Amino acid sequence: MASSPSEAIRGEDIDRALLKWEPKVWRINRRIFARPETGHNEKLASSLWASLLEESGFNVRMPFHGMETSFFAAVGSGPAKYVLLAEYDALPDIGHGCGHNLSGAISVLAALALGDLSGIEGEVRVIGTPAEESGGSKVILAESGVMDDVDLAAMIHCGNATVVPFRSLAIDAQRFAFEGGESSDALMFFLHCLDMIRDNPPEGVSIHGIVRHGQGAEVDLYIRAPERDLLERITGRVNRCAEGASKATGSSLGYDRFEPSFENMLPNDAAEKFLERLFILEGEKLSAEVGYGGSSDIGNISHRCPAVHPFLSITEKPVALHSREFALATITPLARKKLLSGARVLARLGAKVLVDQPFRDSLRISFDRSK
Repeated sequence: MASSPSEAIRGEDIDRALLKWEPKVWRINRRIFARPETGHNEKLASSLWASLLEESGFNVRMPFHGMETSFFAAVGSGPAKYVLLAEYDALPDIGHGCGHNLSGAISVLAALALGDLSGIEGEVRVIGTPAEESGGSKVILAESGVMDDVDLAAMIHCGNATVVPFRSLAIDAQRFAFEGGESSDALMFFLHCLDMIRDNPPEGVSIHGIVRHGQGAEVDLYIRAPERDLLERITGRVNRCAEGASKATGSSLGYDRFEPSFENMLPNDAAEKFLERLFILEGEKLSAEVGYGGSSDIGNISHRCPAVHPFLSITEKPVALHSREFALATITPLARKKLLSGARVLARLGAKVLVDQPFRDSLRISFDRSK
């Protein structure tokens, strides 16, 4: 890698700081694993991370933006602003099958290392982002404007492969309820119409959901597409199918969103190219696949500031995400090794952001081009 003002900072100083904080961070990772908490109930996880950051010299606000288990921690000052996003919610029954305990640990360890460095003129922020799996606090944070002055927001997700260009899908979560008349027939009519849309969908589009039976007949649908404009066209077709089913059967129709909408993840070529080099320095084999992998609320943040969301392999062999087996993968010796390497990548990326104005300019140019 070419020499730059951040080269010395990214070397021995960052490694020394990482090793100093790693034992405490690893212990907290294991505590969060042992006490999984679902979205907006992460009282233990959020308080553990907030307390550790405060102990290290960060100024901490908690709760943040009306969310009891969100926090905002900051250290340093200056025009450059680097944000590390920390997730920590778990899945019902399964626990940390998404690996958010380890993902959050990687972000916090990187922030602690940057906070220990001298000679960086800029602000390092850590924002605790609850409920990625059940509503998405990043949607609230994006809409609040808190990300609008940020040079780069970053986090690492755990997975079976190391992938830098992650592209999440835009998603609408819609509930359709048929009541009165022949409500069960209306639901079946609606589902048959959906099958026709699903037979030959545009690339990247998917529709799936859960049928519920209450007073009438309800279905919760997740509608995904690579971009918002395509999502809105597909959602319009779905709505028209529901309206047709309602009219044909004499049922009344109600529909609304049962979760916030997630935006698609915007790419940032400048940040992603630098990340690839950092992962290669860590000995990571980068996956050649670039595709769409579900939906995440970080997509909303990527529409407000430059953002990256790479995946880091923490398994020796493929393990199904959202499973108990994957949750166990977050506390193995390999996971501990990946905690250190992932944090080193995010810390080196942050050092580059904080000291290198031309790099910050390139992030903004890539962001404007993507929008």
